[in-house]
Amino acid sequence: MKIRFAKETDYNELALMKWQHGAEDDIDYGEHNLDGVDKEAFIKEFVSFLRTHKEYEIIVTEDNGIVVSAMFVYLIPKLPKPNGNAKYIAYLTNVYTKKEYRSKGIGTQILNFIKSDLIKKKCELLFAWPSDNSIAWYQRNGFSVDNEIFECPLCEE
Repeated sequence: MKIRFAKETDYNELALMKWQHGAEDDIDYGEHNLDGVDKEAFIKEFVSFLRTHKEYEIIVTEDNGIVVSAMFVYLIPKLPKPNGNAKYIAYLTNVYTKKEYRSKGIGTQILNFIKSDLIKKKCELLFAWPSDNSIAWYQRNGFSVDNEIFECPLCEE
């Protein structure tokens, strides 16, 4: 297993993983992510998004040349302040591991890689919105629900 930053050649595989993630959420949570959606059109849109939105850092785990896990990190620059050390806060999103690779510690390894990288970049905080099924994993990996973040919903997802 190798943890690395994604390359453009991974984008199609990442789009397929996002599609599979949507399919699983439809089953697990009764969502409707794939209703009326053309798979090929979605893959094209997802790949185009990744090509134009380079602000996402995509970290993947690769097994024999195949991407098996991915996490997306969006760095948000902080305004400078007197005596301020932190340069960023970061949003962790689109966390996904293929079913056959789950419960093997891969997610924890990739998250540790991300946290180490963010510390080097002087990131103050990493936040995420976990699904109900993943809350315990996030808590085991240093996340807590005790924070100062307030939410103001603006539109339906």
